[in-house]
Amino acid sequence: MKKIILLIVLCGFLSTANAQRQSYQEKKATTNAQHIAEAMDLNESEQTLLYAILLGKYEETSKQIKGNDLSKEEKKIIYNKSYKDTNDKLSALFSKEEIKAVNALLKKQNQKKK
Repeated sequence: MKKIILLIVLCGFLSTANAQRQSYQEKKATTNAQHIAEAMDLNESEQTLLYAILLGKYEETSKQIKGNDLSKEEKKIIYNKSYKDTNDKLSALFSKEEIKAVNALLKKQNQKKK
């Protein structure tokens, strides 16, 4: 009986610990959305929508590229399509000038990490 209870507690702990881990894409989307929100003085709902758009972009791009052994040209095509799709989604939230500012901030943020 004690072993069963211990097993249940251990399984519960492991599932909770595993659920708290953030993926690389989630961390990147969080960092970038917070940086852009601070720089552009976005409200909470705009920041949440921006986070969702960026997370979708990063996850979809990663899913298409990871493990597929693509050439640089094939990756470039995926990145360009992702950029266009993201801009289309951002156009529902921001003006053209704001989208340019978002893209400039993303570029600047990503260059800092290299």
